[in-house]
Amino acid sequence: MISISGPSFRRREPLFGMDIGHSSLKVMQLEAGAGKNKNPMVVGYGSSYRYAVNSITGGVIVDYKALSEALHDLFEKRLAGTISTRKVACTIPMSHSFSRPLKLPAMDDDDLKQAVHLEAEQYIPVAPENLYIDYDVVRRDDKNIDILVVATPKNIVESYVKFLESMGLEPVALEPTMNATARIFGMADPANDQPTVLVDFGAEATDIAVYDKTLFVNSTVQGGSNTMINLIAQNLGISREEAFKVKNEEGLKLSDDLRGIGKAVKPTLDNLLREIHKIIRYYDDRVAVGGRKLSQAIMTGGGTNMPGLSDYLAGELGIPVRMLDPWSKINFGPLTPPDELERSMFITVTGEAVLDMSEVFND
Repeated sequence: MISISGPSFRRREPLFGMDIGHSSLKVMQLEAGAGKNKNPMVVGYGSSYRYAVNSITGGVIVDYKALSEALHDLFEKRLAGTISTRKVACTIPMSHSFSRPLKLPAMDDDDLKQAVHLEAEQYIPVAPENLYIDYDVVRRDDKNIDILVVATPKNIVESYVKFLESMGLEPVALEPTMNATARIFGMADPANDQPTVLVDFGAEATDIAVYDKTLFVNSTVQGGSNTMINLIAQNLGISREEAFKVKNEEGLKLSDDLRGIGKAVKPTLDNLLREIHKIIRYYDDRVAVGGRKLSQAIMTGGGTNMPGLSDYLAGELGIPVRMLDPWSKINFGPLTPPDELERSMFITVTGEAVLDMSEVFND
């Protein structure tokens, strides 16, 4: 996580989460829960209209006007409840961050920071002076430290900070989307002790990560919900609007040869499955401790709104696959929750909204 809070920020001040996607913005603010279950309560949330996908190019915001108009419209017309603070924690695209697991000899924290930067220079194909480099300690003992290094190009980070500040907001933290997804998964299912593959279907790309109490390894493949909608439209000779409806209502018609919709999206799913298998092999062979093999996959994101998808992936992967459903842990109070079709699209911003200030300040 890139902490960018200034001296004016106090730990007890509220913040809201923002998820800036390829073609839409989402916001959510929570307050601490009260009562018996103490679930956090949503005080405001909303999603913008779709802006042009080329408003963000290579992970860098290039059309500030398009995003500014979308966010203004969201706050004025599409916000349920209220956003009461200008402090914001925001996602940045996982697909344009570099991540790598490393095993280093045991050392103190000062030496570790220096060692991480030296290792990053060897493995990341961007000059270190052009990167923000962060890392999480995954596991440590008397002999070794396992860490996950995440590096994000400065031009991406600076474009997000510039946009947020141009809107009169005060960014306190930026982090890859998968960090927010992992956080809400850990909160929604704290008793789940199984190493898990997280699959986040975005609009244009799909992020994959391994989670076992923390993130271990991650990857991104091109192809998301928009890709599948376009393929369905092309293969069935229908409009994108019709393809969107077909994808979400009919989904995969499973058969031996995956005819119709299944045949249309098979190239995207094959590419995704290859990468998931690769991630599973890497984790099971090189990272897993004590025989803790990956035993389930959790899906999230707009692309998961496709009947039959989880069953198809489960059959191909040989492990249970289900959708992430954190909503029993989130209280909407008097607000109307998003409808069933929209809920998966709010999971990432919910993970950002539940960010603990101790994570920002590392205390």
